[in-house]
Amino acid sequence: MPIIDQYDLKASVQFPITGTEEVTKNLQLTASTASAAGIVAGTVTSGGTPIEGATVKIFDVNDNPIAHQLTNPEGKYTIPDVVAGPYKITATKFTYLTPNVLPFSVVANRPTTVNIELTLDPDVDKNALYGFIRQAVVLTPIEGATVNIFQVVGGVQTLALTTVTNSSGQYFGPRLVSGDFVVVANKTGYDQSTSSIVTLTGTDIEPLDMFLQVNTEANVGTVSGIINDQTTLLPIANALVALYSVVSGDETIVQIARTNTGGRYLFGNVTEGEYIVKAIAQTDIP
Repeated sequence: MPIIDQYDLKASVQFPITGTEEVTKNLQLTASTASAAGIVAGTVTSGGTPIEGATVKIFDVNDNPIAHQLTNPEGKYTIPDVVAGPYKITATKFTYLTPNVLPFSVVANRPTTVNIELTLDPDVDKNALYGFIRQAVVLTPIEGATVNIFQVVGGVQTLALTTVTNSSGQYFGPRLVSGDFVVVANKTGYDQSTSSIVTLTGTDIEPLDMFLQVNTEANVGTVSGIINDQTTLLPIANALVALYSVVSGDETIVQIARTNTGGRYLFGNVTEGEYIVKAIAQTDIP
């Protein structure tokens, strides 16, 4: 039967004895919280082989993290002082897949054994490229840039992976075989950028940042909409729509358009800036 602390260890202050003194030292012990907790222990293996250095993590039923521990050379772990109740557990280690959580329960004053099996990642021998795509000169991160990674064999480029940057301008290209690669980044409104050849071998994880130059001719937007009658909500054909550029509070008309029979207007080639749209419908007096 396992033994567990009922009270926490407590020590007296240091005292001397020089002769025949009769010394009394009473101690007041505090009930140990271990009496309301249990121990979770087990072994992490892969194909029957113990896995050293795997991280074992316990979560409560709401997936809040509770505690973690690393396995020893024998693949064993021990997590003490886990309050009685239901939990989930899983384990991870680089080059292995993280298995689904295993439900289990802890009983006070009792050890709970949970063994975990890991599976080797089938892409363990693959490589990866990652980095940032930024605007040249000002170095602003570019969101939504397309990053194409081409494998180069005998001078021929073959598309291996396509990804898109996030709001921080980051991209991640995993699962690349060993070999030579070229990265091409582009986004509407910018000139395309191509990297030099990058050689990946074994399990390389290589950073590669790239910069895109703004194309002032292509870096334009559109403004469009539909002009309706406020009462009938029917579209108004032949309405005049003006696009005003606003600079320091001053409004200047930069484009004028006329709505089609569906009440729709469209301004193209709109450069970066602040704008206002104004519309009016007029008729000829006979």
